[in-house]
Order: sequence, then C-alpha cells, then structure tokens
Amino acid sequence: MGACGPTTTASLNCQSTTPAISLPEELEETSGVTVSLSQPDVFWTHNDDGSVLTAIDPDGEIISRIRIRPSLTDWEDIATSSCARGKSCLYLADTGDNLERRSAGEISIRRLEEPDLASPGFRATLNQQIPELDVDVFPVRLPDGPRDIEALLVLPGEDIYVTTKGRNGPVAVYRYPPPLRPDTVTLELVQELSAGARVIPRQVTGGSVSPEGDILALRTYESLQFYEFIADKLVPIKDG
Repeated sequence: MGACGPTTTASLNCQSTTPAISLPEELEETSGVTVSLSQPDVFWTHNDDGSVLTAIDPDGEIISRIRIRPSLTDWEDIATSSCARGKSCLYLADTGDNLERRSAGEISIRRLEEPDLASPGFRATLNQQIPELDVDVFPVRLPDGPRDIEALLVLPGEDIYVTTKGRNGPVAVYRYPPPLRPDTVTLELVQELSAGARVIPRQVTGGSVSPEGDILALRTYESLQFYEFIADKLVPIKDG
C-alpha cells in the first residue's frame, strides 16, 4: 500500500506505507503487473523477456506459472479488464522495440480469459511442469513507423490504448480501432503527450486503468502521472 501527494504537474510523489516485499529471483526482470478482477489477493506479472505468466499473492509468493503460446518477443505490459460474457480477461502487450525496427504485424496485443487458479494444474508446486495456454493474437502496426511501446491501457469493453516510451520522439497515445481481430490492424494516433523525446527518467515504462475506466495512470522512472478521458483525450488530473 502507498500514499501519494499531488503536485502541480499531475504527477504524484508516492511513499510506501507498508514494507516492501521481495519477489523471487525468477521475477527479477518483472515488467508489468495487474490485479485479478475475478480472484481475491491475486496479482498477475511477467518478466520483460520470456513467455511465462506468473500469479503471485500480496506477499510476493508464487501461486501459479503459465506458459503463453505462441511465445512473446518483448513482453512489456499486462492489463486486466472485463470482456465478453461477463468474464475477466488478461491483455498482454508484445510491443517492446528498443531499436524501433520491428515490422508491421510483429508487435501484437494478446488476450486470454483469466485462468481459474482453483482449477487442477494451475497451482504452483515444486518440480511442476508448467501448464501451457493458447491465447488470442491481434497483430498491430503504427501509422507512423516503429516505436518502442511499454504501456498498455485497457478500458472496460475492450477499449484498448498503448503509449510509446518517448525514447526517440514524443510520448504518443494510440488506440486500437475495435473490434479485436486476427488481421494486422493499424492503430490510430490519439494525441501526443510531449513536444519531443524525453530524457530517461521521464520516459513512460507502464500504465494502468481503474476498474471503472475513469482514471488512468502512466508510470515513468520517477513518477506516476494520472489522467482522465475527456472527449476521447487524456487530460491530466488537476490538484484538488
């Protein structure tokens, strides 16, 4: 748990109000994390490389490991949101591109229904063979060429946005034009959040959305920046 105080830039300086937890060594490159919407005290996380989805409890203990098929190339972020038939789905962003040269269709959004950890085979045990799950794959391209994308934002109803890191150009927000489909789709540029590239501490490294979809957060190396949607644009939340 943590506490945050607003600043005039809509960034929040946060302080932990509970002791930090240590994750197992196998999660030392954790890149994204999201809370389960269907199971209490469950968080889903993953490393920056590899294709293993990991469930942990609030103490950081591993509950389950699941291998995703097809494998991911550069898994940057994960999100949870409501999906069809009243289910909860996980969305995975295979969108990392440090050299900004991955071709159209090589980056993708993935989707799977949240695994039920009460089901046989999903609870982690020593020497357990990691179960595998096939997921839906939705290849995408950007309208203005390759960019490094590290933040995934999924609003209720599968309204999906991604945000570039701001490594070699402005921090840009793109939207997936619904519905999700298996052919390569060109994302729509929504807006730019910076006038140009950002220095490393201010580059965007992740994102999250409240369950209701009314508050969005973008994470940098040094802050959390909070926004709301107004007229289909991200607008910084003002003090007070």
